[in-house]
Amino acid sequence: MTSSYQTPVFFCHGVPGCPEDAQLLETTGRAVVAPNLFDHSTQNPMTALLETFDAAVLEGGHDGYHVVGFSIGAMAALRLAAARPEEVAKVTIVSTAAPLSLGDFLPDMAGAAVFKLAITRPGVLRMVTGVQGVLARKAPGVLINQLFAKCGAQEQVLLQDPSFVECLKTGMRNSFGAHRDGYLAYLASYVADWRADLDRVRATVDIWHGDRDTWAPLAMAEAVRETLSTPCRLHVVPDGEHYSTLRAVRLN
Repeated sequence: MTSSYQTPVFFCHGVPGCPEDAQLLETTGRAVVAPNLFDHSTQNPMTALLETFDAAVLEGGHDGYHVVGFSIGAMAALRLAAARPEEVAKVTIVSTAAPLSLGDFLPDMAGAAVFKLAITRPGVLRMVTGVQGVLARKAPGVLINQLFAKCGAQEQVLLQDPSFVECLKTGMRNSFGAHRDGYLAYLASYVADWRADLDRVRATVDIWHGDRDTWAPLAMAEAVRETLSTPCRLHVVPDGEHYSTLRAVRLN
């Protein structure tokens, strides 16, 4: 008899983002754990992530998890796989934000200004996110228009979906408001050099990336694939953008 068991998913949302990002991912038939990555008391987000993952493994009673990371959540997924090779059965990363040390990516990234501030002027970035927090509460549409000012056709279609817009609003409130410290800590971790963790990933990795992603250029996905020593497959989504690619993913 063939078993219908499917490895449960541990989902690492985007930055900015929230656990509700997982609603864009097709996970039919799978149990899903989607923690709030920013909800931690420590200033070390990876320590907090490992504690959350270990608790999920203990409580779930599963042999392992299929870890999925979206955008900068890909960093969380890959570093988690490197730290817990026995409990991570597979990794899927989507719209992958690669280590900045792997290439000259910033000129092609829509969020380049944010990352530059995280590297050189974190205090200014904190002030900027304070303003964003006010907008997230009082005028979220302004932030959404800024974020998607240069998006293409597929993201425009998503923006007509009220549930997607509500997910964006929740993510902005989570990142710039309720858990701003956690959001800033993740940005600081991302702009640091974490490429060495890629060498310690042992699970098979699937990468899904749109060829029209303006937030994380396709070159980032290609650089991660070339750096990983574990079996890795890159799925390029034609005309796919940042969020729309998450909708296109098919886990296996």
